[in-house]
Amino acid sequence: MKTRILYTVVLFLGVLSTQAQSVPDTSTQLTLQKAIEIAMLNNYDIKIASAERQKAKNSNSIGNAGLLPSLSVNGGADYSKNDTEMELSSSGDIQTIDDAEAINYNANARIDYTLFDGFGNIYTYKKLQSNDNLQETIFRQQTEKTIVEVAEQYYQVCRAQQNLHLAKESMRISRERHQKAIDQKTYGQANQLDVLNAEVDMNNDSTTVLQTEQTFIQSIKNLNLVLGVPIQNVYEVDNAISYRDDFKADAVIADALMYNASLSAQQQQERISDLDVKITDAKKYPTLSAYGQYAYSRSENDASIMTYSQSTGPKVGVSLSFDVFNGRQQRTKEKNARLDYISQQERTLQVKSQVERDASNAYTDYIYKRRIVELQESSLKQAKLNFDQTQEMFQLGRVTSIEFRTAQQNLLNVAAQYNDSQYTAKVAEFYLLQLTGQLIQ
Repeated sequence: MKTRILYTVVLFLGVLSTQAQSVPDTSTQLTLQKAIEIAMLNNYDIKIASAERQKAKNSNSIGNAGLLPSLSVNGGADYSKNDTEMELSSSGDIQTIDDAEAINYNANARIDYTLFDGFGNIYTYKKLQSNDNLQETIFRQQTEKTIVEVAEQYYQVCRAQQNLHLAKESMRISRERHQKAIDQKTYGQANQLDVLNAEVDMNNDSTTVLQTEQTFIQSIKNLNLVLGVPIQNVYEVDNAISYRDDFKADAVIADALMYNASLSAQQQQERISDLDVKITDAKKYPTLSAYGQYAYSRSENDASIMTYSQSTGPKVGVSLSFDVFNGRQQRTKEKNARLDYISQQERTLQVKSQVERDASNAYTDYIYKRRIVELQESSLKQAKLNFDQTQEMFQLGRVTSIEFRTAQQNLLNVAAQYNDSQYTAKVAEFYLLQLTGQLIQ
């Protein structure tokens, strides 16, 4: 199957993951490509990462950065009814009013806008954009991790499935040998010991089949967990396999330093720390704000000289605020922000070195695993040839049952080792693609 996967397809499937669910078709063989598509829809970690990515996108706006004006509308009314006693200053007479009513109305619409805050709102917007990009990279990381996990579990199923087929084939051969021993004993060409030896070997092979079948079922359950489908689903997988031969050592390291998702995420985190320094520095500058307001108010009072008063009209103004001294909190925040930025710079250098090392080791690991596959393939051909010849001679009675059993066991062991080497090498290829940023394109 193709080991490169279009990034746009992965993103599309990630969006659908919150809306749909897919399960393997038990009537057909499951391919790795199909397994990855199912995981993109159902995998729990993918869904969580997708939600975090969407949250960052929702937050990435000029409004959240304070670059847009705020508009508020307020209004109110109150009513009171009181017995009032007043002394007039002009005459000194005392006037009493029972059940004097007072009603007040007010309403206003106000717009506020920050004209200058040391460019803190601009840097905040850049930080929101950087956080959005960072979450996009983290989503890509999780997607790559999930694809590798799917590949690992998928090839574990392939290995177990192939080993189960081998075990069943070995048991078939042992059954034929057991039946032949019984037939030969009937015609006096074998004794009871030959029958018993054949029966013991057949029982051992039956035990191996049961153990291998158990491993196969368990490996499918592990794959189902990664796929996010019902654990009890059982199916066969397509064990066809092919390798890439276009890896070059220098290109692998260069691609890893350029496209590795972990390194990209750390570099973005470093840029966010730099913006945090600038946002903190902006706090030491004055903040200049402006506002505009249109208000209406009316007051009616039976106990007042005026029956009512009313005002309507606009109001504008500016305000300037500046922290002269706040216990050196600003200075402490600036120092800590710079220390965080320095730490992120060092962390970037560390991750860069780790990625370079991991890419180099992954390339070497893949090359050696491919060589092991070639050696095991050669060994399998030899073991198969040896078994065929031994089986032919056994049929002619020229080798003992012990020698035949040895050739049979040798073929089974070499075939199992060949299967293991094949799938281990393929998983190493996926890991190499992940490190070099080529798994999703």
